[in-house]
Amino acid sequence: MPEYQLIRDFFSHRPKGYTETTDYYLPKIAKQLSHVIKKIQEAHIHNSLLHLPDKKLEELAGVLVEFSEDIHNDIGLWKSYENYNLALFNTRLPLTLGTHEDVGQKILNEYRVWHLLWVLYSKLNPELILSPTNRDLRLMASVISEFQDKIFAKMPQGSGIKKFLTQPNNYGWEVKKKLLWLGRHSYLFRHSFQNYIEMNGGTPEIFLIDDFVCHQTTCWSGLGAIDILAATLNIPEKQGVNIRRWYEKHMAYYKVLSKEGPLIEVVNTISDKPYTIRVGENSRHFKIGQLVFGELVPWNKEWYWSGKQLFYTDLSDKIIESLKNTFIQKVPRIAYRYCPQQAKQAKARITDRYNEFVKYHGQDLVIYPDGHSMVADLLNQYKVKYKPAPKHNNTSDMPKKYTIPSPDSTVSFAPNLIENKNGIGVYFNPNEGREIIDGFNFIVKGFEKKGINLTEEEENNIRSFMCSNSVSPGFVKKLVQKYGDESIASVFLIPNSNDKFYLEFLLRQNKGGFFRKRHPDVAFS
Repeated sequence: MPEYQLIRDFFSHRPKGYTETTDYYLPKIAKQLSHVIKKIQEAHIHNSLLHLPDKKLEELAGVLVEFSEDIHNDIGLWKSYENYNLALFNTRLPLTLGTHEDVGQKILNEYRVWHLLWVLYSKLNPELILSPTNRDLRLMASVISEFQDKIFAKMPQGSGIKKFLTQPNNYGWEVKKKLLWLGRHSYLFRHSFQNYIEMNGGTPEIFLIDDFVCHQTTCWSGLGAIDILAATLNIPEKQGVNIRRWYEKHMAYYKVLSKEGPLIEVVNTISDKPYTIRVGENSRHFKIGQLVFGELVPWNKEWYWSGKQLFYTDLSDKIIESLKNTFIQKVPRIAYRYCPQQAKQAKARITDRYNEFVKYHGQDLVIYPDGHSMVADLLNQYKVKYKPAPKHNNTSDMPKKYTIPSPDSTVSFAPNLIENKNGIGVYFNPNEGREIIDGFNFIVKGFEKKGINLTEEEENNIRSFMCSNSVSPGFVKKLVQKYGDESIASVFLIPNSNDKFYLEFLLRQNKGGFFRKRHPDVAFS
């Protein structure tokens, strides 16, 4: 890549309007480092999966330089990551550093580079399953850390990124500006962000950007951009907790009640609760009596819009009521964020259903040989509870998409699930409800083999089971309790000698959302 292009690409990820003299050395260091990595790969790295095309290699070099800039200038991104790990796993670098091992005094050391490379390769090459103890990876880390340490030892301190992140945090939009940069452009998150956008159509729409920076968790120990920002900014702990709760944005239809300078007063039509929103110079866009659909986040005892708003005017009370009811039925989980009494009722309803499930089955995990057996058994469960029973004498005449009727719920199953003949696992999550996984025979057989001689299909199904964000950690732990965790270690190439917290790390890394506050997905009464 021509040098001018390299420099342009490098600065495309920097906060606009914030630079230091030292920033201009970094693209040249990245260029030198890319040559170093290429030489390592050509001469010593035998694992072809670690060989990257030139474009990806330059991306990797850029990340490594920004990582070194972070540590050299004590910006705090990597420090925040290590501190979270220490609290969660009792080690700063899970799976590449044991609980009783020290990272060492040298700040740009091979342990840190090793861990960074191990996690980052999964984003640069999503198809790659890489062992945390891979020897070639450690060799790369050793050479890279030595090169970086020598270069940055001669560098004066100074960073445009640090200048940007140390700007005031008086208003919510000042914090949000930093969050948007961190989630979209920082070396920790930009590849996760790019992959997320590609998975969702490839166009960075406002709602996708906002969802990623506020809600999505990542391969970095299941942490999101809000977690790292909260720990990096020089703010009181209470404000840090506030930012970390921004994943619970208050999405609703709001009616504008009044305007006064930079503030507007609204009422949430779902909860009937008032909000004071700081909108600054944008107050002219809001009209009294107008209905606004959008999401709010709190900061300094006020609320701020997050993402895009939709404006509605001249709506009748009947239409507003219809919009409200549709919202409650479609996304009750979101409504429960600001309707605590209804959330409590929903949780009680889930607990009742869980108890009914366990009473009927004798346990909270049931395995069926096929889809028809599952539906027939669920029909019988409703037959026991409700009268009259649904009239289906056998499973052969069931429609391709069947809805089980009951007084308080309907459960629909797609044709491919009903026709599945490779086993179905049904786990009742006591906090959220039923989780259904097909192809369960391969998962169980794989677990039963204790990590030895697994077939490709068994490996793929276990890996999908672990990586699915629709499967709760409780479901995984239920199988581990029954069959052991050896096969999970095997498919993720975790050595037997590794600390046992590896399972918790994998669960957080792949199912980070389950470790945040969640609500049942059942509608209001």
